[in-house]
Amino acid sequence: MKEKIIDGITIFDYEGSGEILLFIHAFPLTSKMWDKQVNYFKENFRVITYDVRGLGKSQQKNNQFTLEEYANDLIEICNKMQITKINACGLSMGGYIILRALEKKSELFSRVILADTRAERDTDEGLIMRSNAIIDIKNGKIENVLNDYLKKLLSEKNYNNSEIRNYIFNMMKSNSAEGIIGAILAIATRTSTLKFLTNIDIPALILVGEYDSLTPLNYAQDMKNALRDSTLAIIPNSGHLSNIENPDYFNDIVNDFLTKKN
Repeated sequence: MKEKIIDGITIFDYEGSGEILLFIHAFPLTSKMWDKQVNYFKENFRVITYDVRGLGKSQQKNNQFTLEEYANDLIEICNKMQITKINACGLSMGGYIILRALEKKSELFSRVILADTRAERDTDEGLIMRSNAIIDIKNGKIENVLNDYLKKLLSEKNYNNSEIRNYIFNMMKSNSAEGIIGAILAIATRTSTLKFLTNIDIPALILVGEYDSLTPLNYAQDMKNALRDSTLAIIPNSGHLSNIENPDYFNDIVNDFLTKKN
């Protein structure tokens, strides 16, 4: 694996042979959330992950971002690495980034995997929730915010699994308060991409955890209805972090999608 920095973003290139498979992580985690996917796919794909600007090893002094910048970052990473085609998999925030980058530069993508995400922007209630989280973090209550969010990320069964719970919480805590606030602001600035998806005929796999309470099945169905060449699958026994909660099922269904003959 080669670690490189492009415009302040830390990228992990596992240099496998085959097509490029790029993973973009969820909020408020890091690229480490994809460890089990990296190990599974790196033999047959050139796997690339990166820490979204302001998080993980991409932490910076200036942590004021927009979703537009996040989408530009994805496109610029590919430009600087001289990559012209990718298979891209994003979960939650990672999905938001892919959706906007797809709108800006659809020719970059061979296939997309949109996991536990949605194409609609925040509701007013969602924006107020994000604003209150920022206020609490600024008032020194970051652990309360992370603990509350952790409960929403996992199914009840997996939340009660201390190994999974601690793995995710420690990843969240590795991020700075400023970086987490920056990511919240970026997510809040995203636009709705649902109408645009009707113009896309790139093969898409839409995944949703059986017990995902943050982006439940109806959002996945909206994307399925909009995308011409799409497949929807439910990941059993998982909540919002389906790739961590049920990695074997997640990996197998993504692999089937990527290796299927068009």
